[in-house]
Parts: sequence; C-alpha cells; structure tokens
Amino acid sequence: MQFTGKLTEADLNDVRKMTLSWTYWPKLMLANWYGIGLIVAIIWATISALLGHTEPNWPALGLIWLVIVGIVLWAVYSTKRTQAKELTQLNATLPDHLNFTNDGMKFDGPDGASAFLPWRSFKGWREGRRVMLVDQCEGNRVVILPVAQLSEIERQPIRQFLKACIPPLAH
Repeated sequence: MQFTGKLTEADLNDVRKMTLSWTYWPKLMLANWYGIGLIVAIIWATISALLGHTEPNWPALGLIWLVIVGIVLWAVYSTKRTQAKELTQLNATLPDHLNFTNDGMKFDGPDGASAFLPWRSFKGWREGRRVMLVDQCEGNRVVILPVAQLSEIERQPIRQFLKACIPPLAH
C-alpha cells in the first residue's frame, strides 16, 4: 500500500484535533483569564445599557467594541498565516511517499532519499476523519497517513493491515 506523504491544510487540522490534549482549551482559557474577564465585563455593560439599567457613554462603548473586533480579526489572520507557514515547513520535511511492507514502513523522499522503520518501532495507530496516525515508540513522534481521498471501503484493508502489525490505540 502506498500513500502520499504530503498534507493539506484540512489534513493538518485533523492531526491537530487528534493530538491536542483534552486540557488544551481549559489551560488556554486560564492563561488568558484577564482578557476573558474584560470581555465579560464589556458584554455585561453593553447588555445592561441596552436594557436601560445604565446610561453608558455610547461612543466610548462603540470604540471599545471596534477595538475588540479588530483584535479578534488580527488574531484570526495571524493564526491562519502562521498555520500556512507551518504547513509549508512540515511538508518540506515529510517524505514524498510512504509504503507499507510486511516488515515495516518505507519512506521515499526527494532526490532518491529513503528510510525504513520496522513495525516494532510503532506502538499503535489511531484514525481521524482525514488522516491515520501511527505512533512511534520513541517520544511523541507519529507517522501521518493522509487518507481523505479514500472511501470507507478503501480504508478497510488499511485498518486490517495495521491491526495485523500493531494494535489500535484508544481515542
């Protein structure tokens, strides 16, 4: 079985979803508690003003909301730009093709470079919507198999082959 080694942006997003710890978002929120607190206070002030409970300075409140929207738009743009750069850098390091053999995985890179990892180098595998991740025994390293272009029926032999070589991991 042969796979392309390069990823699309959607593939990389699937990898991120599969590799992020369940504590990622709570830790992110706690690290930014002051910003969240300010947003909640501004939302409270806006709702209070709209309900007529307070008499706000509307131009100042509008300016605050304009600044908040600007910051959010900048953050989204900056994140997208950073992710595109990361994808380009990652694809430059990935092999052109991955091949399953009975003994392991063979990686074919640019300019005729190749590598081989026996099945004993892997501790398990897991499947996402667009990719399959094969976890290596050493560290937090994974081999990414892009399978988005394959139908469910075409993925079944891959699952069976992987199950025969290494155990599936719990999600």
